[in-house]
Amino acid sequence: MSSGVGYNDQMGAETAVEAGQETTPTTSSSGAAFGLFSADFKKNEDLKEMLESNKESLKLEAMKRVVGLISKGKNASELFPAVVKNVASKNIELKKLVYVYLVRYAEEQQDLALLSISTFQRALKDPNQFIRASALRVLSSIRVPIIVPIMMLAIKEAATDLSPYVRKTSAHAIQKLHRYRTNPRHTLLSAPTSAHSSAFSL
Repeated sequence: MSSGVGYNDQMGAETAVEAGQETTPTTSSSGAAFGLFSADFKKNEDLKEMLESNKESLKLEAMKRVVGLISKGKNASELFPAVVKNVASKNIELKKLVYVYLVRYAEEQQDLALLSISTFQRALKDPNQFIRASALRVLSSIRVPIIVPIMMLAIKEAATDLSPYVRKTSAHAIQKLHRYRTNPRHTLLSAPTSAHSSAFSL
C-alpha cells in the first residue's frame, strides 16, 4: 500500500516539474530583476552546499526545494553538477527526486549527464519501477551518437519489463532513438514491435 502512495506522490512531483517548464518569471524593473537574481544566486549556493553535504537529510531537503523551484518555473540547471553526484544515493526518496531533476535537465546538460552513463545503466536494473523508467528517460535524452547501442539495448530490455509504466516509457524512448539514426537503411523494427506491443498490454 505504501509503495502505491509513493508512486502517486512521485508522479505528482514529475507533473509539477513539467508544468513549471511552461512558466517564465517576470520582473517589473531592472532593479527588481537584479535583486531577484542576487536572491536566486544566494539560494542556489545554499542548495549546492546542502547537496554536497554528508548528511542525507540535508540532501533530501535540498532536492525537495529544487524540485519545488522547477515546478514554479525557476531555472535550476546550474545545480546539475551537485545534483548528479547524488544519483547513486541509497536513499530511495532522494534518488527519486534526483531523477525527476535529471529527466528535466539531461538534454540541456548532456556532457555532464554522459559522465554518469554507467550509473544510469545500473539504475535500469533498480527494483523501483520509477527509477528504471527515469533512467531510461534520461538515457534517451542524451543526444550523443556513441550511446545509441546502449539506448537500443535498454529499450529492448525495458519493453519486456514487468511494469506497465516502464514498458510505456520504452515506447516513448523509441521515438527519441529514431532521431539518432544515421543510416537510412538501418531498421529498429525489432525494438518498436516488442515495445509497443508490451507497453500497451496493461
